[in-house]
Amino acid sequence: MLIKFFRNLFVFFLLLSVTLHSKAQTTKAILLKNVDTIPMPPVPEGVSLFTLIDEQPEIIAMTKFEIGENLKANVIVASTLGKGKVLAIGATAYFKNGMLKNNNVAQLLTNGLKWSSANVKKPQVAITKATDRAFRDFLIKQKASVYTIKNFDFKKKTDVLILNTDVTDSVQLNKIETFIVDGGTLIFGSPYSDMFLHRDTTKQFPYYTMGINKLLAKAGVVNPQTLIIQAPTNNKLVTDSVPDYLRVYSMLPRLFSEYTEKYDPYVGQYFVDPTLYLIYKYSPPGSPVIKHIHEFFNLPDEMPVPSADKPVPTYSSALKTRTRVAYKLYAVKQDFYNHPEAKAAGYKTFPGDVPENAPRVNETVTIPVRVGTQGLLDMPSVYYRPHSTGLYVPAGEKVKVVINHDDIKQHLKAQIGVHDDDLTHLDEIRRIPVALTKIFELDKDTTEVYSPYGGLLLINIGDTTKQKTVSIKVDGAVKSPYFKLGETSEQEWNNSIRNNPAPWAELATDNIVFTVPSYRIRYLNNPVKLMQFWDEVMDADADLAIISRKRVHQERIIIDVQPAYGSLFTIPQKIVAPDDESCAQMLDEAFMRSIGLWGHFHELGHRHQFFELDFPGTTEVTVNLFTMYVFDKVLHKGLYNHRDMNNMGDVVAKIKAYLADNPSYDKWSNDPFLALSMYIQIIDKFGWDAIKKANTVYRNLPKSQYPKTDQDKRDLWFTTICKTTNSNLTHFFDVWKIPVSDTAKKQVVAFKPWFPEELKGY
Repeated sequence: MLIKFFRNLFVFFLLLSVTLHSKAQTTKAILLKNVDTIPMPPVPEGVSLFTLIDEQPEIIAMTKFEIGENLKANVIVASTLGKGKVLAIGATAYFKNGMLKNNNVAQLLTNGLKWSSANVKKPQVAITKATDRAFRDFLIKQKASVYTIKNFDFKKKTDVLILNTDVTDSVQLNKIETFIVDGGTLIFGSPYSDMFLHRDTTKQFPYYTMGINKLLAKAGVVNPQTLIIQAPTNNKLVTDSVPDYLRVYSMLPRLFSEYTEKYDPYVGQYFVDPTLYLIYKYSPPGSPVIKHIHEFFNLPDEMPVPSADKPVPTYSSALKTRTRVAYKLYAVKQDFYNHPEAKAAGYKTFPGDVPENAPRVNETVTIPVRVGTQGLLDMPSVYYRPHSTGLYVPAGEKVKVVINHDDIKQHLKAQIGVHDDDLTHLDEIRRIPVALTKIFELDKDTTEVYSPYGGLLLINIGDTTKQKTVSIKVDGAVKSPYFKLGETSEQEWNNSIRNNPAPWAELATDNIVFTVPSYRIRYLNNPVKLMQFWDEVMDADADLAIISRKRVHQERIIIDVQPAYGSLFTIPQKIVAPDDESCAQMLDEAFMRSIGLWGHFHELGHRHQFFELDFPGTTEVTVNLFTMYVFDKVLHKGLYNHRDMNNMGDVVAKIKAYLADNPSYDKWSNDPFLALSMYIQIIDKFGWDAIKKANTVYRNLPKSQYPKTDQDKRDLWFTTICKTTNSNLTHFFDVWKIPVSDTAKKQVVAFKPWFPEELKGY
């Protein structure tokens, strides 16, 4: 019923949108009469875009938005306010001599003047002192009576105001608004391109909110900080069909999962989400557009507080959409950016609260810089890698971060919180389901940082820096339990540090960092032995991956009450694991040495495998070579430590069942533990050295020589493992149904054939 209601509502408002659009067609026809093509401003000038936050504006012209496929963005829009009109054009370049020489631009502005003044024979036009002389002459040529306005004190019977600058003064804005509401017309050329071109390039360009937006928004138009520059494939504006994501009501259905999955993902990022943000930023709470959005999505009056004990169901597409939109709009409504004291609903449940009586500290932290890459799959540079401080920022509290003046040029960032995953795609939510992190540019000596959720304070440092340490002063944070192997003594840990009041803790070595709930470590007595164990795991992974045990940066495992993907997942910058029994086991050195954790070893394996050289079907296979290697070399438990393969007998039985039932490469590719059995046969016969030698070949292979096709990848693995075992494995691969080319097979004919004893007869 809920989905049907949404769809019926969508159809109604889509029809309404079409009706409104058709009624306004006369404006577009008037403005584009005898206009062929409107050029983009010349490089380096560009056009600033407009976002519509209500239904009354009409889109006159657009530009290609060259991110994604065939996207467009608003450049010229017309609207009304009271008795008057607004024509917004995305660049002052159209008011300057160069572009006025273009017949189509001149015709557009001529049409605009006639539309503005209702065909008054000699319209009175007010201009600012910043107006180009050529444009003043153009207006006079159109038989306009032109005067330069001061402080926006309009002469009587003024028909049009030409504005090519921003206005921030509230008194002046009120004068302009009164002029329009009483029947005047504003023709606005956005100065954003000029502002950007003439910025101080020695400083970071600030996010600038146009003051004029307070006025334009009342006409349903906002001029955000976005600029498009002319390109060979984008040198003229487009005036054809308007896509649904550029108008408020018709864009809303795109927030439904079954709809958005069919379309360019950039639509949400660059159009739908910013539009919703600007609607809530500039629209009064009771405005029709706000009411419409709330009714359309059936948004709750109060935000739910999900928890592990009381999850909020989001099993349907409609509920997922409702949840996603509700949280987005809640953040805008609360205006977290401009309200440091704000605390988000549900923050006490996750990430957690800080006791009011917990001491707020003022201390200096020296951070060893750990950046770079050593052959593993890492984030593209420049990546700002987070570094621990051992401090926590309570929700709704300002904390001062002071850096050395010389470090401003390092573009350091302060990050609050580590849980940056969106969970709104899941079938239920057990915590606030949006990213719970905030990042602040440390672009001055002292920066105030804050978060409505609270979180660990991290300093993000660019991976191109040559600095060895960074020192910061922090005032107002609370201490978190933080242990660093080789720096923190066990006595310090047990006597005080583990009782630090922050709800999140970190345990670190030079190789790995665990971010865990503090309640998990309050009774941890032996962090030295624990982290030494995990260093052994990291060293084993390094040995098999053929990289140095001395790592350039740490790997990071973050505990979350609800991982965004599966029970655990890995991406280049982090591993996320659940806050369940496995978290307690991960922190128990005796358990780890005696039992181990397949899942956590597996995820660390993902950080070390050769992604770019693995062929289809092996991503979840070669990762477990690292898992098995840790069990064998660190725990000394041999190869068989998973419920699907307790011993060699289980492995052989699995293989024979496969071979007896129409074996194929597709079956092999879709059964990770079956495929792993093939690797186990090689290791059982030739030992780990065969794999390590093969990985050495992979590690030393220049990227320019990486195989281009899946067949090439299979051939590379085949020839490599044959060479490192000094064996011809042709029959072995043929029986397993792994396609290898004849060219590759010819390269290994000189080796002695090998085939496992347990499969004789196949």
